[in-house]
Amino acid sequence: MKKNTVLIVRPEGDDSSPADQTFAARLAAGPEVEIREQLFRRDEPDDLARQLRSWDGKAAGVIGAMRVLESQQLGQLAERMNLLCLVANNNPAVWQNRRNVFHIGFPTLQTTAAVAAELTRSANRRRYLMLHDATEFQTRVATTMEARLLESGMEARSLAHNPGDALDIGADGWKPELIYVVFSSERKALKVVQTIGERVPDTPLLLGRSLLRESFLQSLNGRSGEFWFVDTNFRRSRMRNESQERFVQVMEENGVEVLTTRLGLHEILRRGTACRRRRRQARDRIPGKRRDAGGRYRYMHVQRRQPQGRHGPGPTILSRWNHDRFEDV
Repeated sequence: MKKNTVLIVRPEGDDSSPADQTFAARLAAGPEVEIREQLFRRDEPDDLARQLRSWDGKAAGVIGAMRVLESQQLGQLAERMNLLCLVANNNPAVWQNRRNVFHIGFPTLQTTAAVAAELTRSANRRRYLMLHDATEFQTRVATTMEARLLESGMEARSLAHNPGDALDIGADGWKPELIYVVFSSERKALKVVQTIGERVPDTPLLLGRSLLRESFLQSLNGRSGEFWFVDTNFRRSRMRNESQERFVQVMEENGVEVLTTRLGLHEILRRGTACRRRRRQARDRIPGKRRDAGGRYRYMHVQRRQPQGRHGPGPTILSRWNHDRFEDV
């Protein structure tokens, strides 16, 4: 059987996030898929394009485990090379209506609505501060979250913050009862956690799904305060579906102690391969019955406003990290 080569492209370095995604992709590769890895240098602006071009005609698809600006470049390159492109983020600036680009991530509108609903239902608090990085994406997450909480009748504010600057919380008499730390950078987030711990140590912190990394979790051990996370329902065995049970089992069999959503790339690729096999079988069985006006086979409908193709509240839950383990909020 001839294998389809899928290339995973990530930057050089020791960042745990791309490493997790590469590990998950290798575990997901079935008999039809061969995962190959290509590193590129961030300090050389043209290196991503140079490395990807070396695979021209040798791969069927590419997975980008990289930042948003790099993912934008990857999407453009993949389109020119006629490659299926999966990017490990949900920023619509990457998609740009390209038919070959798909996001691996949770849509911001879906996540913020689900988090606001969870907080309103179970947090027993009214005043929320979204403390966020000044990047475009993090700003959008924070302001969208603020709007969702206000719609739910809560008090909410968003504030951009540079971890190197002074932080004065409650100076105007308004003291948040929970602070949502909207940072993807582990280094920046740790500085913010330390600063908040010095200023308002009794205020619980909510941390984003992107910080669910073993290295970040271990750095919280021994710190005073309460740490909540935007999480995914596979954390709770009673909420898992069959696919999530399989994912958890595979990860445990391969020595993974802390499950993160970044490892969920395993199940996305595994299900995608199975779906592609079923589509091919259906096409071979009923030739010509599923072609669109342009003569292309059409098997999946994806809304333009939700290129990830998800609907409803999704699998978002809240978890508390407490002494090396997760528990319900």
